[in-house]
Amino acid sequence: MIKINRLRAEILSNEKSSPKEIYGFDYKFNIGLNIVAGHNSKGKTTINSCIYYALGMEELLLGHNEKALDKALKDEFTIKSEKGEDINHKIIRSRVILEIENNGVIAILTRNIKAGKEKLKPNLINVKISEESTISEDYFVNGTGNNESENGFYVWLANFCNINRPTVSNTSKVNDYSPLYLQIIFSTMFIEQTKGWSDFFATMPFFGIPSAKQKNVEFLLNLNELELSTKKDVLSKEEKQLSEKWIKTIKSFDIISKQFNGSFNELPNNLTVDRSKIDDIHILFSVSETEKISLDKYLKSQKNTFNTLKNKPISKIGKNKKELLVKYQEKEKEYFKLKEYIKDFAGKLAVENIQLSNLKKQFERITKEILDQNNLKKVFSKNILNKKGNHCPTCSQTVSTDLLSNTDIEIPILSIEENIAFLKGQKKMIETSSKSLEVSTSEKKLLLQYFKENLRQKESLIKSLSRDLIADDRTFSEAEILKKLQLEKEIENLLFLELKITELKNELIDLLNKYINNKNAYENLNDSEIEDENKLINFEKKYKNLLYKFGYDSNSDKWKISINRKEPFKYFPVYRAYKSEIPQSIRINSSASDFVRNIWAYTLSLLEVGSNHPGLVIFDEPGQHRTNISSLKSLFKESSEIKNKQIIIFTSIDKEINDKEKLEIKILTEDLNSENYHLIELDKTNKVIQKLTK
Repeated sequence: MIKINRLRAEILSNEKSSPKEIYGFDYKFNIGLNIVAGHNSKGKTTINSCIYYALGMEELLLGHNEKALDKALKDEFTIKSEKGEDINHKIIRSRVILEIENNGVIAILTRNIKAGKEKLKPNLINVKISEESTISEDYFVNGTGNNESENGFYVWLANFCNINRPTVSNTSKVNDYSPLYLQIIFSTMFIEQTKGWSDFFATMPFFGIPSAKQKNVEFLLNLNELELSTKKDVLSKEEKQLSEKWIKTIKSFDIISKQFNGSFNELPNNLTVDRSKIDDIHILFSVSETEKISLDKYLKSQKNTFNTLKNKPISKIGKNKKELLVKYQEKEKEYFKLKEYIKDFAGKLAVENIQLSNLKKQFERITKEILDQNNLKKVFSKNILNKKGNHCPTCSQTVSTDLLSNTDIEIPILSIEENIAFLKGQKKMIETSSKSLEVSTSEKKLLLQYFKENLRQKESLIKSLSRDLIADDRTFSEAEILKKLQLEKEIENLLFLELKITELKNELIDLLNKYINNKNAYENLNDSEIEDENKLINFEKKYKNLLYKFGYDSNSDKWKISINRKEPFKYFPVYRAYKSEIPQSIRINSSASDFVRNIWAYTLSLLEVGSNHPGLVIFDEPGQHRTNISSLKSLFKESSEIKNKQIIIFTSIDKEINDKEKLEIKILTEDLNSENYHLIELDKTNKVIQKLTK
């Protein structure tokens, strides 16, 4: 669990060089409901963004490092003089300090905003356990591995808050897995006013985790499905690997059939649990246009032929002239047919080699582009391009961090992170295609070698036959001697083939056994569904109860709204006009203000029911889309009754929210027990940044 005790911003202005005279703000927070109320433009967002920043969660504000913060924290701020005049102060150094607590253990987090002469990095967060301690450690954010490295801040924060993050699938990782990132978990807790009210978990960053919103809910509610889905994913990938190995082994049967001029009966191309399909695999050899025989019979036939030739005296040419001529013409025809086939086969292989070469070049280009994008990201994050003019440090020309800043261009602009994610996806596809093509070309090279060897044997036989045809009738047949040698070699090859087929069959049997174990393991993962359903029933009950307490009226029939258990919208509210109907998103079946009520109810239900919830929720301007006063009062009332967790609500006051009602803090809190909430009311005249007294 995480609880915020105190937030302090310290700013050193060039108006005063002494560190003792600093500006900023300093606020304390309690367990339960905290209300930060103030007029517009007085600093509520500044305070809120500092909490995000101190916890390394500025990415949920759609920015990195200090870029997510207001200029009043990093460039300049304004303070009214005693005469009421605005005095601008330039900032030379600023930082934010956040005190957090978990089970009595207190940690002080310090993060620089503007470093000043010390040039301290804004991507480092200093952590000190208790204020009295002299020992502190620096942890990094916004860098590779910050959710996995022991030096990453999110690893430290997860450990401090006892957040046991599960391992989930991640398509952007080399090993396909990562922990559930802390920024994803916090996107369910921190609802900011710009984008946060547009959808459930609207500011959740994309990190390559499939169905990240679903996994987030599964984690917060401690559903067994989260662990099961990961195990199912592992088993599915294992099944895919087994299937790929099966296909590769089946291809090996095809290759050896071509090598030995045979053909297999129907091969089981798909992974199967039927052992008989493996036992039935046999290679056949054509002995005539209509007859095919098995390897055993063919081997026996060739052995018999060899033994006959071995025991028979070598014939003289004169007796077999006509037979030799017919045989010569037959072998010559086979030779030229095979030669033409090899030419065509080699041409196709050459095309594949060119494709493979092009893929490797693309892979190198994309790898370099990813490196360039990462370097560009570092350039912007380290502020080498200055904020005001964005001048190139080399040639001093004005440049844009958008890369596309021409107002005439109306195309979507991807961020550097999105570009990198897209390029990594392309790189992975090219890598997969390259590996597949490498296997294919390797197999074809082996076949080409075999075909060429076969061609050489035919060429040798033809030469022997041609020499026999022009030789003296009284000489012994050279072709007959060569045939005997080639037949002996063929028998050796057939014996090798017999052994190879046995090995390949054993490989298939091994894959079959692993596949059976995989299927059994998958089927045994469905034992925890009842426990999950009970948790979801409890969550749905809490959500619907809060939703209608908050004045939701787009759909008066409660039974039409539910938390969906399956895709689409798994674990999220849906609307069904009839129970048999396909569910629709609650978002398109609710008014704008009612959808905001949905987010209130859903977020607070996760907070109360979720056994893995970190215990903190921040709402920034929940009165969006002209939500009426009675609904807001109900939100404050329900929030104040959650005493063992922490809720911080930033709200405007003295603001008209519709034609009849005006937002006033005394009205919002009139039904609340004063002991059940902590109010921080900002100054009506001055902005939040003032001179600090201590």
